Amino acid sequence: MIVKVQNEQGGFDSYQNQYLIEVDQQAGVVQRKIIVPDPAAQWSITELSTDQFSIIYAFSELTRNIVVRAEQTKPSVRFFTQLAGHNLVRSSCQPDRPYQANQYSLMYTPAFEGDMQFSGSTVSTLVIEFADGYFGRFLDEGVEQLDRLAEKMDQQQPYAIIPNHSFATPAMKVIVYDILNCPFVGMVKRLFLEAKLLELIALQMDQLETTRLTGSFKSDDVDKLIAVKEWLNEHFLQPVTLLDVARSAGLNDFKLKKGFRELFNTTVFSYLTDLRMTYARRQLLAGKQTVSEVADALSYKHVQHFTYAFRRYFGYLPGGLRD
Repeated sequence: MIVKVQNEQGGFDSYQNQYLIEVDQQAGVVQRKIIVPDPAAQWSITELSTDQFSIIYAFSELTRNIVVRAEQTKPSVRFFTQLAGHNLVRSSCQPDRPYQANQYSLMYTPAFEGDMQFSGSTVSTLVIEFADGYFGRFLDEGVEQLDRLAEKMDQQQPYAIIPNHSFATPAMKVIVYDILNCPFVGMVKRLFLEAKLLELIALQMDQLETTRLTGSFKSDDVDKLIAVKEWLNEHFLQPVTLLDVARSAGLNDFKLKKGFRELFNTTVFSYLTDLRMTYARRQLLAGKQTVSEVADALSYKHVQHFTYAFRRYFGYLPGGLRD
């Protein structure tokens, strides 16, 4: 992928020749890193590429809204997620696609040239591009969206497998975090990345079924259930009850419990647990908080209760992440 940043005169500057390039011959991985010297947006871009996939991560703290132009010359299936900030993607071959933080899409594009209009004090984006041949082995004629994808790939036409209003689940966020913080080198690194990418694809294929189920709900109820999920994403650190959640979206208990399970393939409190445990693991791995501080942030009265819940969820004690 070729990336250019819009300058103050309205033109686009390319920094491709400023990449620091490392090649791991054994693993077949090329790593490129660049710091874009824009006074309004110090972009940090890291790209890991193999013959089958590319992983591109970009991070910036902005002093103004900026536009980034991306060009892709080869067909690919692309997982695009906006990790932080807001982004409006515009291209000649597809409708405009706005993204909030944690929204993602999965789509096929025969080629791509478009602008990404970023806003927010901190923005970060992750793009994973799969070679169409690599992704083709997952096509299944028994799944309508995948059958449609195969048809579009044959016709070399763009197709959104999962639309851009989808939100990354806590499990997906854990995988993204693991990918961005891969501790390995050499062939072990490639095996680790491929395993995580396959896990991510599996979760996305599972979400296709969830997308199909939305047709059995009234659109108003779907909007309310999505609002519940967004409310949980913002309030998961505080103690909440089912009544709190139901009131936040104007749903009764029955509709909330039944609808949330059918739409998102999990219960309200299982999703809440996912959010809380993912937060705890992330904070401990980053060394930002102690076990006691994380327990307090999650409103546990006793640190032992948090330790038990963490071990039951992950299978190991939280203190092991700090050793």
